[in-house]
Amino acid sequence: MGVRAVEPKDYATIVALISGPVVAVIITLWYQRRVEKRSAKERLFAVLMAHRRSNPPTIEWVQSLNLIDVVFQDSAEVVRKWRELFDLMNHPTDQINWNQVGHVRIELLSEMALSLGYDRLSQTDIDRFYMPQGLVDQAAMQGEMQKEFLRVLKATQTAKKFGG
Repeated sequence: MGVRAVEPKDYATIVALISGPVVAVIITLWYQRRVEKRSAKERLFAVLMAHRRSNPPTIEWVQSLNLIDVVFQDSAEVVRKWRELFDLMNHPTDQINWNQVGHVRIELLSEMALSLGYDRLSQTDIDRFYMPQGLVDQAAMQGEMQKEFLRVLKATQTAKKFGG
């Protein structure tokens, strides 16, 4: 029995044995990263949709808006619409054109939906929002109670200041 010469097919086998698992790991990592990015976009979109017409805006909605530049960085149209919305809202509350904000908000969510492949989700669907009257009434009552409580506190402080 003699020593056999290494043939080119043997080199190919060695390369395949070494590179196969490496390529498999690279593909797996690439796929996982892609899935994670997609999931982050879907979570962000879901939060923005869930709170799209909350008044006053929820902290979750505001925090989600601030993540758009990072999460949707590869979607130029989404980022452009977010910046347009930011420019409209970045003013004192009494100087904001809320009709225009509402319109651009719908356009932003529509662009996000398209970016995610939800091409059958219309702007009409996005604009539709359910808020039971009971929650509206409760929010109004809480607002009134806060104003009244603040009025009482201020009156108490004024009375104390003048010896009352």
